[in-house]
Amino acid sequence: MANSENQVIEIIPTLLVGDNSFDASSIPLCTLCIEVDERRIRFCIVRDENMECIWLEDYSFETVLNPTEIFERLKKVFTGHLLWSSHSWKYVRISINSHAFSLIPNLIFEQDAAADYLAFALGNPVPKDEKVLYHDLPLICAHNVFSVPQIWYDWMINHFGSSQITFYHLTSPLIIGALVSHLEHQQLRMVSVYFEKDYFTLVITESQQLILCNRFRFSKTQELAYIILFTLSQLNFLPEEMKVLCYGEIASSSDAYTELSRFFPNLQIGNGPTTLKYNRQCADVPGHRYFGLFNTYLVSS
Repeated sequence: MANSENQVIEIIPTLLVGDNSFDASSIPLCTLCIEVDERRIRFCIVRDENMECIWLEDYSFETVLNPTEIFERLKKVFTGHLLWSSHSWKYVRISINSHAFSLIPNLIFEQDAAADYLAFALGNPVPKDEKVLYHDLPLICAHNVFSVPQIWYDWMINHFGSSQITFYHLTSPLIIGALVSHLEHQQLRMVSVYFEKDYFTLVITESQQLILCNRFRFSKTQELAYIILFTLSQLNFLPEEMKVLCYGEIASSSDAYTELSRFFPNLQIGNGPTTLKYNRQCADVPGHRYFGLFNTYLVSS
C-alpha cells in the first residue's frame, strides 16, 4: 500500500531548465521564487547580484487538487530536490494563486480587520484551516489581503526558517508587471490578461495607474470576450483604444486569442519582465507564460 501511495504523488516536472553549474554555494546569493495553485507548482531562482533568472521548474497537474494534495506534492518536490531543500536561500518569495483576495486602499486598511475584508470579498467567513495574510503594495497605495492553507504556511515557514520569507497573492506580481509594461509601452490605457485553465485575471491600467484588478471564471471564449468588453464598457473605455497584452496559458494560435482579436485591434502576446535578465536556458522559455512567477521576484525589488 505504501508503494501505491508513493506512486500516486510521484511528480515529474513538465519543464526544467537551468544553469547546470549552479550549486549549493550559490544559494545564499539567490532568491527562490515559488508559485502555487490548485493545478501547478512553479519555481525559479534569481541571482540577486545581477537580477538574472538562472533556473526554472514547472510542475503542472491535469486535475484540480485540494490543498492537502498540493501540500503532499510540495513536500515531495522540496524534500526530494537538493537545491529546493536548502535552508540557506537569501530570500524566499511565495506567490499564492487563489480566488481569495481583496485589495484594500491604505487609507482605510486596518490590520485587525484583514479577515473581515476577506470574508466580505468571499461572501462567507474565511475557513478555519486558512491563514489570513496581507502585504503592502506602495505602487498602488493599497494592501493585498489573501489567505493561504495553514498547512502550507506552517510547513514553508519551518522549511525555510533561516531565509527571509514573503508571501504574496499572485495578483500582486501581475499588477506590478502590468504597471511596468504600461510604462514600457507608453500607452494611455492598457489591458493585461493573465490566462489559466478556466480562469483569467484582468488588470486594467490608465496613465500608469491601476484602475481594476479582478479574477474571472469562464468556460467559452465568447464568454471571455464578453466579460472583458462589459468591464471596459462599465469604465467607459472603448476596445479600439486599448492596448491588450496576453499572458499565461495562451498562444497566438489559441481560440481565446483568435476570439479577442475580433474586438481588440491592438492585441498581442506579452513578454516576460524586461527588468530581469535571463540566462541562455531561461531565455528560451516563453516569458509570457511565467509572467506571474518572474514578477514575484520584482514585487519587492
